[in-house]
Amino acid sequence: MKRRTRLTAAAVSLALALSACGTTEEPEQPHGYVEGAEELPEAQSAIAYAARGARQVRLIDLASETEKQVSLSIGAQKLTEDGRFLYVTDGDRRLEIVDAGVWTVDHTDHVHYYRAPARSLGALTFDAPISTVTGFGAHTTIGTADGQIRVLDRRELEAGQVVETARFASGGSSALAVPYADLLLVTVGENRIAALRADGSESGALQAPCEAPRGAVVLRGGAVIACKDHLVRVKHDQNQLTAKVLKSPRSPVPSNGFGHRPRSNEAALADPTGIWSVNAAKATLQHLPAGGRDLVAAASPADGSTVLALDRAGTLTSHDLATGKQIAAAPLKASSLTLDINRAYLASPAARVIHEIDYRDGLRTARTLRTSDQPDLMVEVGR
Repeated sequence: MKRRTRLTAAAVSLALALSACGTTEEPEQPHGYVEGAEELPEAQSAIAYAARGARQVRLIDLASETEKQVSLSIGAQKLTEDGRFLYVTDGDRRLEIVDAGVWTVDHTDHVHYYRAPARSLGALTFDAPISTVTGFGAHTTIGTADGQIRVLDRRELEAGQVVETARFASGGSSALAVPYADLLLVTVGENRIAALRADGSESGALQAPCEAPRGAVVLRGGAVIACKDHLVRVKHDQNQLTAKVLKSPRSPVPSNGFGHRPRSNEAALADPTGIWSVNAAKATLQHLPAGGRDLVAAASPADGSTVLALDRAGTLTSHDLATGKQIAAAPLKASSLTLDINRAYLASPAARVIHEIDYRDGLRTARTLRTSDQPDLMVEVGR
């Protein structure tokens, strides 16, 4: 890992002199050009999975169904993603970052899809157990149980380099920092969110109440942070940050993470009491009772009318948002749930399969993907 350095004046002058010596003009690069990557007309989605404790992460190309693997220096215990990068932890103080080699760049009115070689960028060791990892835009943040936050330059990750730009104390035990609008939304102390600059200094742009923060998601309509008894929607509009508190109909709010599809405004989470569904654009929050089912995860198709949930028995269900009524059910014996703009994916580790579900067609199984190892940990990248 290397720290950011500055070019000296002499180095800058030399670079300018060398560039002036050339007589051949560089060809103009096409819009969306990324050095070392191939741009393609469709999303290059892949399922990334690992057996718990394994020293490799495997990638299934969803177009060709071919599988490849990336070796790790640690045994995988937890797997998260930010669309392109996989963050693998050993359940304690070690983090390995893997470039999945597939990603989507969202320009709001259009998107670009890319493919490049998958590779590990290396592992980091921290002074305390890792509690949060969040990547978005220009930054990746890692929070640890001692309240420390370390900031990595995510654009340097794109170039294959792990560069730490800052580290600071959050003043609390949660150490959650969400990159958003070129700032970091940080849970400062134990009961508030503040907008900090990337070096950890307070910007004064925003403060909001948040006791016992427990997760976050960045959606099209803003960033949403889950707190003990409410959610906070932070929105960047006309160069200003605003925060709105969304009181939860039931407390405490779950801490098991938001499920959402990319480039959407809706997300959901669940616990044994029911489903929480949030719309970032409308700044609305509702709770659907579980109806006796022991729910462990939820995800939003972002159609404004339905939500998906997974129970402890591994059954996937879809529900009407307006009434809470169950629409369809699929008993899959699955343990994890993710989705994109067309399909949901659920892993059944014991059977070594990943189910591809058409959530718009009564939870129909579209494909069953066989895996070469147990998919105990599973996420989707490139979506």
